[in-house]
Amino acid sequence: MITNELRELLTAATTHAQRFHDGVDHTVAAALLTESGKHVLGLNAYHFLGGPCGEISALANHAASHPEDPIRAVVAVHGPTGQVLSPCGKCRQVLFDTDPSIRCIVRGSNGLEALTVEELLPFAYNWRDMDKEQRIYMWEGYEESIRSGEKQQTIRVDDPFHEGSAQIVFEKESGEVVTIPAAVTSVVSTQRRSLTEEQARRDGFGSLAELHEALDTHYPGLAEDDEVDVVEFTLSLIHI
Repeated sequence: MITNELRELLTAATTHAQRFHDGVDHTVAAALLTESGKHVLGLNAYHFLGGPCGEISALANHAASHPEDPIRAVVAVHGPTGQVLSPCGKCRQVLFDTDPSIRCIVRGSNGLEALTVEELLPFAYNWRDMDKEQRIYMWEGYEESIRSGEKQQTIRVDDPFHEGSAQIVFEKESGEVVTIPAAVTSVVSTQRRSLTEEQARRDGFGSLAELHEALDTHYPGLAEDDEVDVVEFTLSLIHI
């Protein structure tokens, strides 16, 4: 189910598609909804080398007419049939790069719905992440031992990190998200069987046996000869 505002956007796209489609090169129209409520229309231009989709055409028209007015939603309609079309993979990435929160009208099992581009393109390449600090997600039960300095490392499997600035993140059951600025000071790969008592203590455990018990909980099936990364970190001075 969609809102009346999005129904009006769909009507605009449908009208544009039915009016201008030629059944060959221009068969899909798209409509964008801006923050101020404007509709910006576009029409695809088929070419065997890959012409622009209706959504891309609408984005270009938006850039030329209302670049200061953020895009809130988009819909594409097939002119010959009036069917709502989901954005193709290329359009999803372009829309994601514009704003991951843009809503796309798509047809689900229960009819039309409006999903964000981020929902339509999980694990998308995000240029915004290029300059972000690495994030080390921790169980909330470790927060006190990390803040006190008792826990100064974490052992990870298939979760790569590198030396440099980082954020330690606790996603709590209450819904609260707590972050602590930190720095990764060392990353050493080794086999599980080679872990030492000293590494167990730096990880906040009383013994190597306790560390292995925790590893079995976090990584069921982890074998003795499997490779693990020993990631050492320090907290920023203001949090020590």
